[in-house]
Amino acid sequence: MNVAKARVCIVDDDPAVQDSVRALLAAFGFETHCVASAEDFLVGNFSGSIDGMVLDLRLPKMSGIDLLTQLTEQGTAVPTVVISGHRDEDVLAQLASFQAVIFLMKPFAPDRLVDFLSEHCTSKGNG
Repeated sequence: MNVAKARVCIVDDDPAVQDSVRALLAAFGFETHCVASAEDFLVGNFSGSIDGMVLDLRLPKMSGIDLLTQLTEQGTAVPTVVISGHRDEDVLAQLASFQAVIFLMKPFAPDRLVDFLSEHCTSKGNG
């Protein structure tokens, strides 16, 4: 699938994770933007301009689950890869209620991230 120009927002408070995910996705033709918190994502009003999201589960203040819930309630949810270094069965059960969301444990296999986004993201741009 051609993912060129598909836009993905990386929401993670770890700059090293932001940089590595950005480099990985850029190598596959995705356009990326990084923010360090759910609040920065909301203030930046990215929900209408992205095709997918890579979202850390544990963020300062507002959690990844809280952001997903808010976006879903607003009708602006996008395909999302939730990443975390912590496995919590209660959180995994919550994630099952969202559409087009997968969970990957850090460190994750890069191909799983790229495959999911390639399958679920369609560019909203003009080419």
